[in-house]
Amino acid sequence: MLVVVGLVGYLTGRRFPHPGAWIGRRREALVRVAGPWRRWSRPLLVAGAVIATAPVWPMVQPGDPIADEMLEPAEVAVLVPVVLTFPVAWALLGRSRPHAWRIGAGLVAWVAAWAVWTVVFGSWSTPPNIDDGLRWHLIGAAAIVAAGAWGRQPLTRRWLAGTVIGAIGVAVVFAIPVAGGPPMPARDAIPLPATATVIHEETGCGWNSCYRRLTVTGIDEAGMHELARRSGCRRIGWLNPYELCLDLRRNEPASTVGVQVTYYNGRDRVVFMGPASIGPHDRLDQWDPRGR
Repeated sequence: MLVVVGLVGYLTGRRFPHPGAWIGRRREALVRVAGPWRRWSRPLLVAGAVIATAPVWPMVQPGDPIADEMLEPAEVAVLVPVVLTFPVAWALLGRSRPHAWRIGAGLVAWVAAWAVWTVVFGSWSTPPNIDDGLRWHLIGAAAIVAAGAWGRQPLTRRWLAGTVIGAIGVAVVFAIPVAGGPPMPARDAIPLPATATVIHEETGCGWNSCYRRLTVTGIDEAGMHELARRSGCRRIGWLNPYELCLDLRRNEPASTVGVQVTYYNGRDRVVFMGPASIGPHDRLDQWDPRGR
């Protein structure tokens, strides 16, 4: 076919049309059309990453199978900016890089994968895996950005800003707690008054909690008031469902005080009942920090 076209061109006195020139003209036309959009490439990347997090938004999250495993609005307000760290970093680092839009599209897809995984497979049960999913997502996003930004680059303000934001994302990877089963509370998790003497101690674990129970004597009214002020449950870390709970019991006839410190997973609402199952708080009886 090419020989025929060339022969016709020779007989008519015309040159054989060069394919490269035709492709070059079409490419220049596409560049002229896409030129105005290049200035919007960075905000479009960030906007696409924001939209990709939609599955975890409170108004979008499904309530099934367990509504209590949904992310709370405050958690979404923290997690979404963290997940957007590397798309924002690449928007600053990758403007002049080859194939920048492909890497940006890959980051958006990676964010969408995290959001879908969190909604479908993420769980606050014991042990939780929400923190593991976020950690591996950030590691993968850091690898994508590092691979795209590899090589020499002039030190511009945009490049420095992207590097700082990427470094923040890497630091977050190490800040995410490694949450497994409930830890055993240390004896000094709640400091006792200096006059207190421990006369009995026991430890144990239930389905979603571990406790240390102390029988203490020698606590005066001021020490009892200080312990009572610390009673209740409080969160102990970011993305960590376990809470540190303190419960007190005064034993009037023996003039002793029962002190129980518990690491309790307040977000684990699933209890599997069966002949061989273990209850959520075996041996805790009335010591359950949430009255379950």
